Amino acid sequence: MSKMTVGLISSAHVHADSYVEILKSSDAFHFIGVWDDDQNRGKRFCNLHGVDYFDRFEDLISTCECVVVTSENVKHKEHIIKCAGKVKGILCEKPLAPTIDDAQKMIEVCAKQGTNLCTAFPVRFHPVSKRVKEIVVSKELGEIKMIISTNRGKVPPGWFTSPELSGGGAIMDHVVHVVDFLRWSTGKEFRTVRTSLGRQINKGLQVEDCAILELKLEEIPVTLDCSWGMPVSYPYWGEVKIRLILEKGVIEADVFSQNIVFRSNESHHEEWINYGDNADEAMLLSFVDFIRYGTDFPTAKDGLEATRVVEKAYESVKLNREVVIHGEER
Repeated sequence: MSKMTVGLISSAHVHADSYVEILKSSDAFHFIGVWDDDQNRGKRFCNLHGVDYFDRFEDLISTCECVVVTSENVKHKEHIIKCAGKVKGILCEKPLAPTIDDAQKMIEVCAKQGTNLCTAFPVRFHPVSKRVKEIVVSKELGEIKMIISTNRGKVPPGWFTSPELSGGGAIMDHVVHVVDFLRWSTGKEFRTVRTSLGRQINKGLQVEDCAILELKLEEIPVTLDCSWGMPVSYPYWGEVKIRLILEKGVIEADVFSQNIVFRSNESHHEEWINYGDNADEAMLLSFVDFIRYGTDFPTAKDGLEATRVVEKAYESVKLNREVVIHGEER
């Protein structure tokens, strides 16, 4: 099989560092380079990773079979529409878009231009997640009765806390991973949401840093804590944990628990060094299979549905009540 020729659109997102190292080192890819609308940022990023920088957007995408988009959330729409029809596939960092309207427009344009648009949901690709889905689908523990979930982390750097670029705070950043995992593993859609949020943990933010969502996944009650509540001293960026209460037992999944604890007298703090499966790598390799053979992969529709939950979560705050995600108002 020939290598997939791929480029990176923007180095804005924190996941860009992980992606570029995989893209440049894996035998599945021929990595072309990076374009960034912030030239200084882009060149620093390329120098750090030893890859080529492209001054012109068109020069990069004209040489690519596919692109990975890791720009600021509000710029996804612009960048994806510019790529539509010029590349075979686009893998867009989550959230697909800050709003339902933007996500739908991106999907329409890519469909019309014959470009496959996908959403980056690496949590699906971790072996822990796959095993949870196997148990749920097999019904060996019966039906799910309740779900308690968290996706908590440190405050992300830079533009993530600027509403003009991110579109929101902890809800925009962290809800979509868990929402996608639960839709994918259960085959169910979210029906309603009620949201509580605040700016209570970190000083000086323009966006929420803590939030609790009460959701209904069809008939299943779900709670989701998506807060940026981890202290600066925490040894890792954060965690994704899912607790499923079933008829015949309980599943407790800690998705990113494969790590070595490292303590140093020089750094004066504790670090976690991941030693296990790399969900980003598994996702990127699966993206190749999707483009080549049409295998299962998180689509733009999955990204749209995650964005739908986010938008409705913010609507719930404005209205101070539960709101419908799918279905009819009661």
